[in-house]
Amino acid sequence: MVSLEEYFIEPEKCINKKKFQPVSYLRRKFSLVKEISKAELNITALGLYKGYINGKAISDQIFMPGFTYYKKRVQYQTYDVTSLLKKGLNVISVMLGDGWYRGKIGIFSKRYFYGEKTKLSAVLNVNFVDGTTDTITTDNRWNATQNGPILKSDWKDGEVYDARRELIGWTELDYDDSNWHEIYQGVYNGAIDPSEGEKILEHERFTPEILKTPDGSTVLDFKQNLFGYVEFTVSGKSGHKVKLTHGEALDENGNFTLKNLIANGLLGARGTFQEIKYILKDGIQTYKPNFTAHGFQYVKIENWPEEVKVENFTSIAIYSDMEQLGSFECSNPLVNQLVSNSRWSQKSNFMDIPTDCPQRERAGWTGDIACYSSTATYLMNVNKFLAKWLKDVALQQTEEGCIASIVPDVGLPSFADGAAGWADAVIIIPYVLYQAYGNEKILEDQYESMVKWMSFLEGRAKKTHSSRWLKKNPYKNYTIDYGFHWGEWQEPGRPMSTDAIKGFFKPDFEVATAYYAHSAYLMAKIAAILGKSEDAENYSTLFENVKKAYRYNYTSNGIVNSNRQCKYIRPVAFGLISEEEKIVNITKLNELIKENNYKIGTGFLTTPYVLQMLSDYNFVETAYNLLENTERPSWLYEVKKGATTIWENWNGIDDKGKPTDSFNHYLMGSVIGFLFSHVAGIRSLEPGYNKVSIKPLPGGSFKFVNCIYRSVTGLIESAWKIEGSKFILNVEVPVDAEIHLPDGTVYYVSKGKHVFSCTLKHHVERI
Repeated sequence: MVSLEEYFIEPEKCINKKKFQPVSYLRRKFSLVKEISKAELNITALGLYKGYINGKAISDQIFMPGFTYYKKRVQYQTYDVTSLLKKGLNVISVMLGDGWYRGKIGIFSKRYFYGEKTKLSAVLNVNFVDGTTDTITTDNRWNATQNGPILKSDWKDGEVYDARRELIGWTELDYDDSNWHEIYQGVYNGAIDPSEGEKILEHERFTPEILKTPDGSTVLDFKQNLFGYVEFTVSGKSGHKVKLTHGEALDENGNFTLKNLIANGLLGARGTFQEIKYILKDGIQTYKPNFTAHGFQYVKIENWPEEVKVENFTSIAIYSDMEQLGSFECSNPLVNQLVSNSRWSQKSNFMDIPTDCPQRERAGWTGDIACYSSTATYLMNVNKFLAKWLKDVALQQTEEGCIASIVPDVGLPSFADGAAGWADAVIIIPYVLYQAYGNEKILEDQYESMVKWMSFLEGRAKKTHSSRWLKKNPYKNYTIDYGFHWGEWQEPGRPMSTDAIKGFFKPDFEVATAYYAHSAYLMAKIAAILGKSEDAENYSTLFENVKKAYRYNYTSNGIVNSNRQCKYIRPVAFGLISEEEKIVNITKLNELIKENNYKIGTGFLTTPYVLQMLSDYNFVETAYNLLENTERPSWLYEVKKGATTIWENWNGIDDKGKPTDSFNHYLMGSVIGFLFSHVAGIRSLEPGYNKVSIKPLPGGSFKFVNCIYRSVTGLIESAWKIEGSKFILNVEVPVDAEIHLPDGTVYYVSKGKHVFSCTLKHHVERI
């Protein structure tokens, strides 16, 4: 590990916290007197940095060093810069912006949350051909200025750029920085870890369509909602000011709006600006932001000095560079678009940390990714990405074992921490990564944190909420009926503000106890995998006791009576009732869904399970009817409304066309996991797909399915089609596999390509 602790410098002597700070520019010249064999630069910042050596960028990575729990740790990056250096005089130059460290973060847009002054630390190690070495560090020989073109670089608000103030050639050796000021010694007391996640890079590019909205505004429509920024070329007179505002939606009148990005009814939630203000220099000029990005599909252009031409604008998608693993195509084009929407929401929100939305909050909500993680593993290789984030989950954990609702911290009040289904991410996600990638190390690395969380739950079970003081409960010590809980969250027709208030004054303890049982169940499995037999036995016993508590408190002898779909799904998905009771409850769920005209009724916590549970209990056509429904609320209603990402709110556009909440929020896209695991039937029988099951499930309007998954053991393909009454299945597997045909026939095959067929029978619902 490289020692960077003693080399932190600060480019600013004093700041006015009432104002946004300009970007700092730093430089140091140095001489290398021998022939160079190899050179490595280790660099980090509290803020965001862009580095250059002799006028050339040190990397194509952006938004470095990434987002971590800065109170405890920051990452550093290592770059091979041999080709950028030369014998003789050289210069290293760095831009330093606010980023997550000092800029606005979270729903309440808090500034200076982690610190007031940005800092930089760098160590350049140079090896010479003759075997000697030299080291260049950030020290008092660096110069700095804040008199450059970037007057503001807020992570959420945007950037103010004055092209007239550009420091022409400032990264080059012969630039005169004699009027720059000295730097100041900085201190950082957290750990400095090597970079562990995926690179953050620019990816796809899109050209817009130009709209003239009813209110007379000029708006660019890039046809794809994404997280990124706009690169533009413009020509005009020096001093002319233009403004670009980025948003996701047009309002009910067809005009550009940001109103949907004010969290629905939540007090204290501030608006999201997402603005670029650009002041021209003379002539033709091209610009793209440096230390800010936005969640958007539409861009409102104001005060443009010339004709607005599509060729002068490009939107650039930005996300962590994860390998694309899975693809799914079927005969229903709306479902194919839904798959694309889910993938794009994952791209937009997997930007160094798993965020909820890429515009309003950009926060690492633990519950969102806990529910979506299984689907995420089908679409992309998220092993490194989530392992890096889980390290911060553990670092932010309290001594008592409580897990935060948001990681890294963005200033959410601590009363919201420890919420059921959110905090359980500390156990759920490592287990998902183990199953998908065979990553046993993640279980080892996170085990202590998991144990602490279970200990916290055991302590919480000894407390009782005032609303249940008089309720008889022989299983009190195994019931979680205390603390704040978000509950199911975002069920259709239930505003966030209502659920948030209810989570404080009248929490849903059914959810809390169910997740207590589920975490105990997973912990028993994890402990056994790691050879901790005593722990495994203890957690298994705990699971059985919490099951009894759940059944006693939240069912009538194992049977649910509710008008909410989630209440039937949870005890079945988590195995909290007997097999006979599961059948009764799923049958009741089936009738409830039919009565609701096959409209979805689940929120965050049970949407990942609803189609799976219906299918597993032979209500296949009900599952397909839910999936393919195009009436609001449903997945395909969003698609028919032109969505290119997944909406946060099932009712995101109402009957009058009014947009509500974020339009780029991956969680409800967790349905895509069902397409891979059930419709295509690709499932892992052993961790890391060391043994595979292919069990396709035809139904609905589907006439064919083509699905590919690039597992860690190799390519898996499941492609089926229906010709009359004949079902034809083509598979490719990298290991031994079980092939289950719809007529019940099972084949056992080895690595390779295989073709199967059978006569297709109609699905018969369980009575």
